[in-house]
Amino acid sequence: MPAVVITPEDLTPFADIPEDKAYAMIADALAMARLVAPCIDSAEFGHDAAAKAVIRGAVLRWHDSGTGASAQLTALGFSQTYDTRQTRRVLFWPSEIQQLQQMCNEDSERSAWAYDMLGAPVRNHITACSFNVSADRCSCGVVLV
Repeated sequence: MPAVVITPEDLTPFADIPEDKAYAMIADALAMARLVAPCIDSAEFGHDAAAKAVIRGAVLRWHDSGTGASAQLTALGFSQTYDTRQTRRVLFWPSEIQQLQQMCNEDSERSAWAYDMLGAPVRNHITACSFNVSADRCSCGVVLV
């Protein structure tokens, strides 16, 4: 069973969404979340409540994005049409993607979003450490090769 589970009942305190629509929106949101943070499917994932909050927020924002209707206001022979449609470009904001990915990074030292720039085992350096140009030693004395 996946760690993050969202049901239509989780959305009812915030919005009145028909059950069929809620299931479809939840399925889409979970699928998109799995693309950016695959760890949310693992049974060992420890941030299920936080991930659920991020995904639920995206689903509710999607639901509130507008009905796609237009309204027309007429007064004294003048008429103006308001377009309430809002196109959904992406489901998750960049900050939400970053939050989901950060939840995955906290579970392990290395992951898909952590890059080893040295290609060698990590060594402890002093705080004021800096690299010498074209050398195999750091200025703090640690051998990097």
